[in-house]
Amino acid sequence: MASLAHTMLIPGQVDDEDLAAHFAALGVGSIAAYKLWCYRHGRSTALDKTPQQRQAELGLLAKRRRPVDPEVSKEHDPWRAQMIQRLFRGELEKAKLNDLLSRLRIMYEALADDPAARQALGRLVVHVEKYGNLLRPMPAIGRRANHNNTFIAALEQLARHHEDWVRPVEQWRPQTTKPRDQFGSLARHLLARYHVPAPMDGAWLQGHTPQARQQQAWFKHVGFGQNIRTAGVPMRITRRMAHIFMQEQGRQFTIIDALRCAQVRALGYDGPAWAIYGSPLGDSLENEDFWVTVVHFIVNNYPMLDCSYVEPIIDYIQYHKYRPQRIVRPDGTEVTGPPPHPNFSMKGRSAAKLIRLVDEWHESLSGDEDVPIKQWPVSGIGTFSHRQFDEQEQCDLVWSIYELRNSQQLAVEGRVMHHCVFSYTDKCLAGKNSIWSVRVGNPDDEESAERHILTIAVDNKKRLVTQARGKFNMQMHKKVRTNKQRRAGQSYIRLLRESARIMGLWMDQEGLTNATGNAGDGG
Repeated sequence: MASLAHTMLIPGQVDDEDLAAHFAALGVGSIAAYKLWCYRHGRSTALDKTPQQRQAELGLLAKRRRPVDPEVSKEHDPWRAQMIQRLFRGELEKAKLNDLLSRLRIMYEALADDPAARQALGRLVVHVEKYGNLLRPMPAIGRRANHNNTFIAALEQLARHHEDWVRPVEQWRPQTTKPRDQFGSLARHLLARYHVPAPMDGAWLQGHTPQARQQQAWFKHVGFGQNIRTAGVPMRITRRMAHIFMQEQGRQFTIIDALRCAQVRALGYDGPAWAIYGSPLGDSLENEDFWVTVVHFIVNNYPMLDCSYVEPIIDYIQYHKYRPQRIVRPDGTEVTGPPPHPNFSMKGRSAAKLIRLVDEWHESLSGDEDVPIKQWPVSGIGTFSHRQFDEQEQCDLVWSIYELRNSQQLAVEGRVMHHCVFSYTDKCLAGKNSIWSVRVGNPDDEESAERHILTIAVDNKKRLVTQARGKFNMQMHKKVRTNKQRRAGQSYIRLLRESARIMGLWMDQEGLTNATGNAGDGG
């Protein structure tokens, strides 16, 4: 019986059994077809090849026939993957690269003193490129303008903790296409054996700062099965507070936001938690031994203490207890002096008296005619204008929303509206907040001036409306009003209610979100 190879011989073309068997393995039926196959695959077209050369051709064929991995991301780009591998082999140190590869090269160079972390980062990026959707340079939390607030940058921070990885990154597969959920899954795959609440993801989105490293240690502490109460957080965490914190799933929260929220909820606060975590207390845990007494004061005096006073009270206390003062000497030179009241305490404080002190302070700020004008750049958020017929006044009214660009405009707004907007001067100078004035006027009455209706505060990085107040700190839809607020008149109060809808239209136009709970229907 002829051998199998012999039955595949092609009369007049191939008379060698080994070559015929090789043709059969490659799936070609003639010398011409074989030479074409070799040419297309970059191989020699000669027939007299060594066994090793033929084995290499079979290996190439097997590689080409390798089944497609169904879990590979739709974002996977073989060329990009190849470039990433070259970058982490150190081959692209001076090459001109696109945005993504440039970011990765900066991260690669940042780990020059830690070769093991650099290698871990390479594994991370290559694997995530193939299976994940985390290599877009968009902000990870809200719209914070911070180059560390991307999942690309967060991969570097995960790589720095490679010695604590509990599972190989190569075993990770995402169960969703949403980048935030993918990153949370990846961080827990690498560094957690137990449940970690969603806000703790923010620990990896702050770069390699001391605060970031501290919060990353908290993430690992909880992920390894330890209690957040023993993580070294610089605030007193009760059992109830720890329970509330561990249940938090707000992915737009920072860790400090979530801790503040848990703190006030554990104390029984029924007011809007954003009034506290959206204030400066949501930015830091510095001097927490004192600030916790302020939190207790706010909680104990709610609801008699309106939440609109929370941030003004905190601003007032910060200014008097912690902010150094500028002192002008008789010769005109300036020196830095201590805060006005460094021993300020909450012990025995009356809410009514404290509010009066806050109001007097704000009036002194906004009423100072000699205050120097401080100006700041535009925020990048657009202005707004809307014309509509008003049934009550039987005429067209034009609603406008302007950005206030200097301290003098804030002072005027504060005097007209009888509230504390001037205290935002430093935040506007720092670019943290922008202040907007909502006004309405009759365009057909030349003698009629625009009426100030509402003042809005916006967190520029988050593009979040944090405050919206009318005259005397009035809320737009609140029915119960103080005697001072009722002095504004029913006509003004009607327009104040309508301003909620106008604010909603503006927010829709500019893509803003709202944390005040006061926005009207923008539709």
